[in-house]
Parts: sequence; C-alpha cells; structure tokens
Amino acid sequence: MNTAVPFVPSHEHALTGIFEISKVLTDPARLEVTLAKVVDLLPSFVQMRHGIIALFDAEGVLDITVVTGCDENSDERSRMRLPRKAIDLIVTTDTPLVAENIAVHSAFTAADIEVLGASDPVSFIGVPIRVDGNAVGTLTIDRALDSRSTYRLDYDVRLLTMIANMVGQTVKLHRFSAGDRERPTEVEDRLQTQFSDVKHPAPQRKKVHVKGMIGDSPALSALLEKIAVVAKAKTTVLLRGESGTGKELVAKAIHELSPRAKRPFIKLNCAALPETVLESELFGHEKGAFTSAFNSRKGRFELADKGTLFLDEIGEISASFQAKLLRVLQEQEFERVGSNQTIKVDVRVIAATNRNLEEAVARNEFRADLYYRINVVPLLVPALRQRRSDIPLLAAEFLKNFNDENGRTLTFDARAIEVLMKCEFPGNIRELENCVHRTAICLDRRHREQVCEDIANSLARFAPGGSGC
Repeated sequence: MNTAVPFVPSHEHALTGIFEISKVLTDPARLEVTLAKVVDLLPSFVQMRHGIIALFDAEGVLDITVVTGCDENSDERSRMRLPRKAIDLIVTTDTPLVAENIAVHSAFTAADIEVLGASDPVSFIGVPIRVDGNAVGTLTIDRALDSRSTYRLDYDVRLLTMIANMVGQTVKLHRFSAGDRERPTEVEDRLQTQFSDVKHPAPQRKKVHVKGMIGDSPALSALLEKIAVVAKAKTTVLLRGESGTGKELVAKAIHELSPRAKRPFIKLNCAALPETVLESELFGHEKGAFTSAFNSRKGRFELADKGTLFLDEIGEISASFQAKLLRVLQEQEFERVGSNQTIKVDVRVIAATNRNLEEAVARNEFRADLYYRINVVPLLVPALRQRRSDIPLLAAEFLKNFNDENGRTLTFDARAIEVLMKCEFPGNIRELENCVHRTAICLDRRHREQVCEDIANSLARFAPGGSGC
C-alpha cells in the first residue's frame, strides 16, 4: 500500500500566497471576513492541518476567532475549541511557540490535544499578532509530524511571522477606523429611546477629499477612503499601479493627512540615478568622500527626519543597494558616505513601483526580505480606464490650467469629450494631460473662443495610436 506524501510548498508558492494575502487584507470587508479569507489561503502554501487566528480586545477577552474552513455560519463551538494554554502563552510572552510534537510539550494539555484532533503525532507553530508592539492575538497552525515537516519549522516560523505582521497592521487600521466611525451600541440605544419621536436621516459616510486628486468614480473614492485610514498610521506603504496613475500624488496625500503633515515630505526617483549617486542622495556624504564632494551634505533620509520619504520606482534599484536600503528601513539608522558615524532618524517610507515585484523576487532580481519590509500596507492606484467617468473632470482641469498659463479661453465641445471617453490611455492620467495640451497647442489660434469639431478631430489625429482613439 502506498503512503501519501504530504504536500511541501516551495518558496514560489509562499511568495504567491503572501501576495494573495496582501490583496485580501486591503479589501474593504469586515475584519472577521478578511481574517477568515487569510486562514483559508494558508493551506495553499503552508503544510498544515488547521489554521487559527485568535484576537483579544483591550481587556484581554477573546474577541475574534477564525479557523480554517469555518465561516460566519459555522458552529460557534467549533470556532471556540482552541488550544488556549498555548495561545495564552504566546500572547503573554510575545514570542513564537514551536512544538515538534505537542504530545510531549508542556504547553499542551490533554484537552488541547483532543481539541486539535491529534490521534497521530502533530507539530504546532504559533506566532504573536502585534499592534503597536503589543501582542493582541495569535496566528497558529498544526500539522502531522513527519520527517519532511520537521526541517521546515524554522522557515515556517519566519513565514508566519511576516503574515502575522501584515495581519497586525490590518487589525490596527480596522480598530482605528471603527473607533472613529461609530458610537457603542448601548449609547445609540439610549439615545434612540430618549428621542424616539424625532426622525433622523441615516448617517452618511464622510466623503474624503484630497487636494489635486480629481474625480468621483467608485475606484477613486475607494482609494481616497483607504488613504485617509492608512495616513494615520506610521507603517510603510507600497503604492502599486501603472505608470502615470498619480502615485506621487497619493504619497503626498498620505503625508498631508498624517500626523507628520507639518514635517518634510522628501521624494526621490530611484530609477533616475546610478547606484553611487543614489547612495549619496539617500544617505548624504562627507567632505572629500569622493572627487566632487567639496562639502558635507545631508541625504534624503536626514532631510526627511520626523517626516515622510517617498521612494519612487523602488523596483529599479540594484541588488547590492537593496541590502543597504533594507538595513535603514529595519534599523532607522545609517552612515553618510565617507563617515563611520551612525545617524538615527525617524522616517516614514512610502515606496512606489509599476513592476511586478513578486516575479522579480522569484527571478532573484529583488530581495525577498526587502519586499516583505516595504509591502506592509499595499495600495493599488487604479488605471484611468478603471475610472473612466473621471476623464471629463480631469480633462477640464488640464484645459483650465493650459488656459491660465497661456492666456487662452478654450473650451470642450461634447464631441471632444466623447472622443476622450473612447480612448484607452495606456499612459493613464499623464497621457491624458499631454493629449489635452498637445491638442490645444496645435489648434489654430484664431479659434480661441471655441473648440467644437476642431478639437474632436485634433484629438483623433494627435492622440497616440496605441491609445485606441
């Protein structure tokens, strides 16, 4: 009789799984639903039998429990059957717990072993979920003990710790948002009793407005709501999206809505500089550090101290420089080029890329540890084709700016807007702006007061062939 060989996931499976979890954690769903999706994704890249996320409230009472394969309609008792002694130990000590065989480990009682259904030898891994440095819950898995699973214990501890860190940031954002959004139920009940004769309209969600971000499409509105929540935390943010979607504008908005708004917002395009220049730009240099270093100079990290540093095109930096950047992000300290004096800073980093970093990591072009460090809270900036209803508003704003700068009074005809709405704009907002300006410039200056059929024809003629106009 053949013995089934357990599935042992590869590093590529793990990377894909973490990417899928990062997308789940940014979905606008209730926290319990989000966490349930996380534990249900775990078996696709972690060798395991069961997975559990347990969260405690501020008083230390078990608040949320999700178990692999259980949903909101599952029996409450099945979700509450937990190895409580092990979970309490992880939270109390704020350290991972690894048991190669729970049957001989002091953290597991006979009842725990029964709860886990461990008739055969079972291994257990549990890691703390932290919010602001405090353990508020646990992420745990168990699996059948065999020779293959034993050697993966340390690897899976690191993997689960990364996931727990991502979960912790999501828990923090949900709790912060919930605290701002509504009163406790019992207070609402008392108010409704006292004012039962008064009819009040249903509360409306406050619409978020960000200077410079134009539009009212669902895709943009969802992004603005996420920006408002993420801005209040200190955590690192990774902006993802196609070129020309306005990632720098999003980074600026996060900074201006954050507690660091009055501090510096410093930006740097990592793709625009060779490695030697990039190191000097970010870390600074001392006088005489290299041939053209006539004076000491602060780098972008120093200039952004207590503020925000925006690193655009972070996927383009070299492998050797990635290691240097990782150290600064982890330790918040560095040395200027040509100096051995360590400088400590307090900088919030927002990174951006249009590359597929998961594929870059799989090809060993981007360090996995740096990827995990910057991909704490990923935000996807939608392409213009995903917010097509914003095109008329954006185009009108670009034409207004052109008129103000050039002393003209051009306007859009309905046919011109119709042409714009049919364009795909692979270059996104940047391409739309260029298209409007180019068309306005090429129009006969005798038609300053009117842009009717001419502008429609001009748009069709001058818009790039790849735009689908």
